[in-house]
Amino acid sequence: MCTVTFLPFPDNNTNFILTSNRDEASNRATIAPKIYQEKEADLIYPKDEVAGGTWIGASSKMRAICLMNGAFKAHKRKEKYKKSRGLVVKEFLASEDILNAIEGYAFEDIEPFTMVVVSWKAGVEIYKLIWDATKVHFVKLENRPHIWSASMTYDEEMKTKREKWFAAFIEKNKAKKITPEMIWKFHHETGAEDKNIGFVIDRGILKTTSITQFQHTQHGGIMRYENLLNGKETFIENF
Repeated sequence: MCTVTFLPFPDNNTNFILTSNRDEASNRATIAPKIYQEKEADLIYPKDEVAGGTWIGASSKMRAICLMNGAFKAHKRKEKYKKSRGLVVKEFLASEDILNAIEGYAFEDIEPFTMVVVSWKAGVEIYKLIWDATKVHFVKLENRPHIWSASMTYDEEMKTKREKWFAAFIEKNKAKKITPEMIWKFHHETGAEDKNIGFVIDRGILKTTSITQFQHTQHGGIMRYENLLNGKETFIENF
């Protein structure tokens, strides 16, 4: 739930690529993506086997959501919260109207998080929601390339360095169309010389355990998932 990039396709106002590297305890079990039916919506997502939620998914309600751990800065975790943040992702994916769902949601006693919401009902619209344990911060963002790094894993210096890597990648490839495969490779290889700050980290029990990419095209949604612990990939088209 810790590194996310978003790239729009400049030649189509409903297409985009959303890619997430999940940093998690390597002994926390997960289930590869598949399609679920929940609350009259079709959802596609990898599942956290422990809490039953997810950190990234897409919905037949024409939206995709990605979650990161923490708000503006690292926080001290409580022993127990009323609900897993991954369940919030599923609820928002299945909601009929995401803006109304956010406005009326009871966030109290949920661990702080940062959430990226992408809707393509009327052209791509991208939002950032931050819950800091006391207040909801919800803003609409420009439809342009973005990168986010989770506050619980990366300090401000690390975030800035990763933002520079991303900016250099965009600048290097601005003369040609950036493909999903290029972003996939970027999420695997960037900063590989430093396992503490690179896109694929290894800090002992805390590792980058998987990479998930969702792309929306004129032919539908595509989700690609790789479990980095066992090397297995899942690829689902025409969602």
